[in-house]
Amino acid sequence: MPSFVELITAAPVAADREAVDRAVERWRKAYEPLAGDHADPLEHDAFRSLLEGVFAGSPYLTNLAVREPDMVTRLLHTSADRLFDEEIAKVRDIDLAAQNNRSISEALRRAKRRIALLLGLVDLGGGDLFWVTGKLAVFAGVAVDAALGFLLSQAAQKGEFELADPANPTTDCGIAILAMGKMGAFELNYSSDIDLIIVYEPEKIRHLGKRNLSDQLSRMVRSLVQLMQERTGDGYVFRTDLRLRPDPTVSPLAMTTEAALTYYETLAQNWERAAMIKARAAAGDIRLGETFLDELGPFIWRKSLDYAAIADIQSIKRQIHASKGHDSIAVAGHDIKVGRGGIREIEFFAQTQQLIAGGRDPRLRIPGTIPALEALRDTERTDPAVVDDLSRAYVHLRRVEHRLQMLDDSQTQKLPESNEGLLRLARFCGNETVEAFAGELTEHMRTVAAHYADLFAEEPSLAGARGNLVFTGTDDDPGTVETLKELGFSTPSGVISIVKGWHAGRYRAMRTTRARQLLTDLIPSILESLSETSSPDSALVNFDRFLARLPAGIQFMSLLNANRELLDLLARIMGTAPALAEMLGRNAGLLDILLDPGEAAPDDAADMELHCQRELSKAEDYEGVLDAVRRFANDRRFEIGAAMLTGQMDFDRVGDGLTLVAETAVRTLLPSVETEIARRHGRVEGSGMAVIAMGKLGGGELTFGSDLDLVFVYDDSVEAKTSDGASPLQIGPYFTRLSQRFISALTALTSEGLLYEVDMRLRPSGNKGAVAVPLSAYASYMENDAWTWEIMAATRARVIGGPVALQAKVENVLDGIIRRERDTEEIREAVLEMRERIDRQHGTKDVWSLKHVRGGLVDLEFLIQFLTLIHAHKKPEVICGHVTRAIQRLHASGLLNDDDHNRLAAAYRKLKPAQTLLRLCYSHRFDAENASTDFQRLAASALGVAGFAEVELAIRNAQKDVLQTFEMLVGKTGASGKGE
Repeated sequence: MPSFVELITAAPVAADREAVDRAVERWRKAYEPLAGDHADPLEHDAFRSLLEGVFAGSPYLTNLAVREPDMVTRLLHTSADRLFDEEIAKVRDIDLAAQNNRSISEALRRAKRRIALLLGLVDLGGGDLFWVTGKLAVFAGVAVDAALGFLLSQAAQKGEFELADPANPTTDCGIAILAMGKMGAFELNYSSDIDLIIVYEPEKIRHLGKRNLSDQLSRMVRSLVQLMQERTGDGYVFRTDLRLRPDPTVSPLAMTTEAALTYYETLAQNWERAAMIKARAAAGDIRLGETFLDELGPFIWRKSLDYAAIADIQSIKRQIHASKGHDSIAVAGHDIKVGRGGIREIEFFAQTQQLIAGGRDPRLRIPGTIPALEALRDTERTDPAVVDDLSRAYVHLRRVEHRLQMLDDSQTQKLPESNEGLLRLARFCGNETVEAFAGELTEHMRTVAAHYADLFAEEPSLAGARGNLVFTGTDDDPGTVETLKELGFSTPSGVISIVKGWHAGRYRAMRTTRARQLLTDLIPSILESLSETSSPDSALVNFDRFLARLPAGIQFMSLLNANRELLDLLARIMGTAPALAEMLGRNAGLLDILLDPGEAAPDDAADMELHCQRELSKAEDYEGVLDAVRRFANDRRFEIGAAMLTGQMDFDRVGDGLTLVAETAVRTLLPSVETEIARRHGRVEGSGMAVIAMGKLGGGELTFGSDLDLVFVYDDSVEAKTSDGASPLQIGPYFTRLSQRFISALTALTSEGLLYEVDMRLRPSGNKGAVAVPLSAYASYMENDAWTWEIMAATRARVIGGPVALQAKVENVLDGIIRRERDTEEIREAVLEMRERIDRQHGTKDVWSLKHVRGGLVDLEFLIQFLTLIHAHKKPEVICGHVTRAIQRLHASGLLNDDDHNRLAAAYRKLKPAQTLLRLCYSHRFDAENASTDFQRLAASALGVAGFAEVELAIRNAQKDVLQTFEMLVGKTGASGKGE
């Protein structure tokens, strides 16, 4: 067998003479102890050229040569095969039982150094590429087997395992290590990591340890990975990747063969089938590994495939953006593995066709890439010229990949960005210039890209219009990361992880193959739709939460495929309306409302009551009542929000609808709470409790996320002073307990979510006052002690619950309070001082702070309340808590002239829809500069303007009109006053 030096046919260009001279000096010092026994390789012309090229281009290989000079010198008279076999024999002959962590680490790392040096020189010297990759894969298997054997020996010495053959610890050990990817196909690249899957057969393992076997083996695998990849002063052996195992984010590091087979037969995806083409038993219990792969054969090589399965296999390629033609491919910064025209495209070209036809034709069941291409040619499935083109390109790209990695032992396939870096690589590849290097490389990549684009050319692309959308494999596809960034996702890796989770079948709806196949087709549309929303990342999280709660997926995915408008609406909800997304995520059944929204009738109290009673009929106990009312309210609020988003409901009807939902919930819950209290404490004969709605609820203008401003008043005019139950309470504590229980019924978080938050600060004396107030005390307080702001708030008060007679009494009290004649100037000064105080606390110039900015909703409401209070004694018809209707009544009564009426009415038609939309779409401060396309479109529609550019102008003009009218009719803040 000829020596290595006789077979040298190539060498890198040694252009950096200074680097060469420095390295030669280091080499001579390293060689000096060997000089008496070995000739100096620098004295041989071909070997000298090779070494100088290495010295000029690769600090990594230079260091190896200086550290292991005997390996270099022996190549003068020894074949590379023999040297490799000697190194492998040394590893196989290690007495594993006699090793400790340090000694086995040193032995494996020294073997890796020497083999890396040997294979690097062979490769650079023009040796066969696949000899190099094959030998590297062989060494990886031997090294992993030695590491596992060492760990098993250690465990046996501790009494945790009994080995079948202590001298050969991995023999029949019941633990198989499968090599995946390039290691499995004997195509391991120079600085590659190794992809492993570890399976075991519990019945074959003689486990004596106290730990659970699964935990014990997972700890052993972690130790194996550390032993292989930890960097020490001796270097490392191989970076080790376990992410190709079934569902790696949740599965143990070592799986039973039964669990792994079950996964592959039920949940595995087609890209995992493609990965299994290259799998082989490489270490550990080889016989067990081979048996496992034989059993897995029907999963990999299916004899019959339906159209959907073929389409899903094709989708592995269709997710990558590819255009036909021979347009230019940049060299600087290009990824020659996963970039356009790269290694991955050649591999996919072969693997997708192998998966489709390999079940019926065993000749295609070949792990190696070029042998697989040749099999496609020999079976007349691929044109011979195409196979020749791809084979030549594959060899060239793999050689460039090796040289790129040999420079600094970097696990990279990305070409340098700079001209200096490209020139260094070009010379290391044997080219004098970047132009020569780039010309040959781009010619190959253009050829690959053209053939790849022709593959399945009739199938519609699953790549986004802007680039790749690939969610297969373990590493994030760089093209997909860029595409997701362009789509507006701020955390592309998080997006990829979520989508991979869908494909992994972790959710009930995604556990059928058909559902996942349908999902594959939908993902580009889903991501495109979500990217149009206010927050694409949040929208995706919401959509993921929704999928997690879906009971089944095939029908839903088929529905989205057939109804892309529904997908767009779902995306809008998920990203633009987080309040609705939360409801949908909690209850996927709300999807029915989107499918058949029907005719929204928010002002139909009877219809609301019917819906509520329908849910209530399902309740079996008090807790069931709480859940039933929440289901009713959440369904109706969701229906209203969806109708608003789709334009089926005018914005001025949204407040009516949300208010009616809240009133129905209050009226339904109150009797149930009263019954619960009565079980123990009885009732107060002749008395009852009324619920007064204040604020937006009282005015009939609730928005999404509004609290309920409530006041509770009970009738204390009755003779009974205690309740009549088994545990009687005095009337005051009784209604306090009732009101507290009622608040809890409204605010408690149950399995059906939250109903409402309740704000009690508008009761007499605010948070310091009693929760439930006697009617006599309430009337006295409001007539004699109430502050002006409390009287103003009372203009929006309505009684929405309680005994009819008591409701009438409370309404009479409220009416009398509002209709009392007041001093106009005192009210004016109090209003202005109150507005000034609010401005000091919440003042802002943000036009989108619609409530507190000057000319905003506070000014408008204060203006209406001021006019109501100073005129109600003469014109009680103006009393109204609803702003729009109050404006109309004030105008009809002659208290607002036409100009003021028109300005205020028009302003409110801008401000109120804008507030409603913001409450629906944003739970945080709104930033107009980052508003989504969808929100801009909604806002323009809500305000009746042509585009978003006019929305802010419309709001500013509305605020200007409100402030101008406020200052004209009430006054300017800053005037002196006595306070409230």
